[in-house]
Amino acid sequence: MRLRWRVLVAAAALLYLGAVVVLVFAPLPIVRYHTMFWELLGRHLGIGWTLGRERALDGVVNVGLFFPLGFLIHRWGRSGASASWATAGATLAVLALLASTIEFVQLFLPWRDASVADILTNTLGGAIGITVDVVLAWSASRPRQSPTDPR
Repeated sequence: MRLRWRVLVAAAALLYLGAVVVLVFAPLPIVRYHTMFWELLGRHLGIGWTLGRERALDGVVNVGLFFPLGFLIHRWGRSGASASWATAGATLAVLALLASTIEFVQLFLPWRDASVADILTNTLGGAIGITVDVVLAWSASRPRQSPTDPR
């Protein structure tokens, strides 16, 4: 990956990480948005709020939150080279450490709830992002066959 693309990917990852930090540490009324989501579903689709559905929505949000980070950090880490187990493992370790740090800090914030499930779903989202980058790198490195090639 050329230096310009590497800087661009790093800038995108840092910008996104900054947004994640604001989202997970600021006293945002996120529960209000969850409630509005379930009220909308209940009103229009007949699906009501339950604690299990609330946890499922929280898990989906956590996976979606770390998916871009997994993709961007892995893309930056491999620097245009082909994907390797070492790069994927190091990226996943960084994301798990980041998720654990976020949850640890949330232990001391009265407006936030820390959860091991959040660490797991954040890490899962990062793993999915890494997988997407690996698949894209693999497909880009495959030799192209022309439509007239008889192979």
